[in-house]
Formats: sequence, C-alpha cells, structure tokens
Amino acid sequence: MTRYRLMLTDPSMSAEGYALFRDAYLRARRANPLLPALTQDHEAPLRQRVEQAFAFGGVAALRAGSLRGFMIAGPSFDFRGSTAALVPEYGHAAAEGEEAALVGPLYAAVAERLVREGVPLHLIGHFAADAATTASLFELGFGAIVRERLRDLSDVAVPDAVARMARGRGEHEAWLARVERVPHAAPWDGLAPLAAEHAAFYRGSPLFVVKDASLEAAVADLEAHRAAGDAAFVVRDGDAPLAYLIVGPCQGETEGRLLRETATAQVRSAFVVPAARRGGIGGALLQRAVAWARDAGFERLFVEHESANPLGAPFWGRHFAAFLVFSMRYVDRTV
Repeated sequence: MTRYRLMLTDPSMSAEGYALFRDAYLRARRANPLLPALTQDHEAPLRQRVEQAFAFGGVAALRAGSLRGFMIAGPSFDFRGSTAALVPEYGHAAAEGEEAALVGPLYAAVAERLVREGVPLHLIGHFAADAATTASLFELGFGAIVRERLRDLSDVAVPDAVARMARGRGEHEAWLARVERVPHAAPWDGLAPLAAEHAAFYRGSPLFVVKDASLEAAVADLEAHRAAGDAAFVVRDGDAPLAYLIVGPCQGETEGRLLRETATAQVRSAFVVPAARRGGIGGALLQRAVAWARDAGFERLFVEHESANPLGAPFWGRHFAAFLVFSMRYVDRTV
C-alpha cells in the first residue's frame, strides 16, 4: 500500500467515485452484454446511488491526489439472526488493474469500523466478471450466497440430457401444453400450499435459510404478487399444483438494483415438487415466462437465487448468465 493513501471518503469525492464505478460497470457489461446500456436515463439512478453511498461515508484510496478506489458499507440491519452491513455493488470500485492491490486494504479499514460498531456479518455485492475482486474476497474469508443472472428472450433450449432421449422434444412440448396461466381476476390462494412448501424447502441442507412457511404467509405473498401485476404459471396434476413460476417487472429495490427503471422482467418465484423434478417441467415454465416477457415488451429476464441451492442453482445457471455475486463473511463477535 505504499503507493496509496487511505482516508475517509467525503461527499465531494462522489463524482470521481461514480467514474470508477461506471468504468467497472462497463467492464461487466462487456462480459455480459445483457446488462442495460448506460443511457442517460439509466445512469441517473446509478449516479444517485453512488452519491448516497458517499453521503454515508467509507474509505477511499488515493494515489497522487487521484481517487483510485473506495469502499462504503451501508447502515446495519438484521440478517439471518445477526447484525449485518452491506457494501452494495455500487458502494465500491477500483481502477482497472488495481483491484487486487486495493480490495484487501479497503475492506480491512471498513471491517475495522464495522466490528467496532458491533457488526459481525459483512456482505458485499461485486461483479461476477471481476476475477481479481472475487479472488481477493475469497482470500479474505468471503463466500458466495446469492447470484444475480440475466438471459435474453430467445426460446428456452431443451437440455442436452433431455434432447438425447428419443422422446425428449415431445416431452418438452407435452409439458408446455400443460402449463396454465393462473387467472388474474381471482385470488391465487390455490397455490398457497405449494408456496408454503417452497418456503419450507429453504430450511434444509445446505441452504439453512429460515422463511415463514405458514399458509397465511404464502397467501399474503401470492396476493402481493397478484396486486403488483405479476403473472403466475402453474402445472397441475388434476387439481393439485405440481409446479409454479411467477414473473413480473423487475422493481430494482432490494434485488436487481442495477436494473432499476430498465426494460427488465424478473422471475419472482419458482418451485417444483420433488416428484416432478428433472423431467423438463422447469424449462416449460421458464419458456412461458420468456414468452410473457417478450410479449409484454421487456428486453431481458432477470433472476436472483441462492448459490447454495442444490436444485435451483444448476437450473438457473444453465439458462442465465451471472453478472453479480453477493458474498458474505462472519467475524467473531468477541473481537
């Protein structure tokens, strides 16, 4: 670090900070062209987010009077039973080629403040294509917890394993024929038992994520999706739902923040009962979601998923390309 001087950030640095973040975004977009172009309309909310981060304050690295990197953690919050703080994807950046030199020292300074304030759980969002930052965070003790991915609106390809089967294409078409759109005019509470089973699924190994798996919570969640104008697709066995997928506009609030106010649709929720998995049902539901997004005038489809999900992660990875990773580190409370 002899080439750099660390100091507290100041709101006056936000323009230089945005320039560093903008460059990092453009590098990420070269790796994944599905990220929205930085039009004037798209840049405005991103610049505002960086300015808000600098207003909160963090650590900057300067060289010869020029800002070369920064890292800013937001306010603390409760997460998975601990007090946590997030360095959002727009809350840090480093000059190209200097990430490996800067991520460690910047994080060390930020982490020192967080631990002093009683925050043991540290999260950071970083571009999937930024190999130097990803490697540095791994060495610092971080592990991935969530990935954000994008895909275009071309038809969903039949997986190779299914295509090799003599009836592969026919089975895919058969599943597609069984996908129904849930009427929007009536409540979606018929999906509630399946949605509750979906919430309970997250408690198992290796996820260990506790969600409210009550029917009441499921009904409320489904009603919120319906009220937001989302579309729900379902496959049934008689009257019993086997699988569902909910798709709607990406709001870019707690997830997909880099996609806010862009023509992006989002897979909001999806689940298949164990007995129906690996038969092509997921691809059929995704195809209907893609067609819905295409017909509604969207330009891309977004999904966020837990990286530790042994069933969902491989599926989303086949059909979507990652652009953002959220990693987490827990430090000893007794320090």
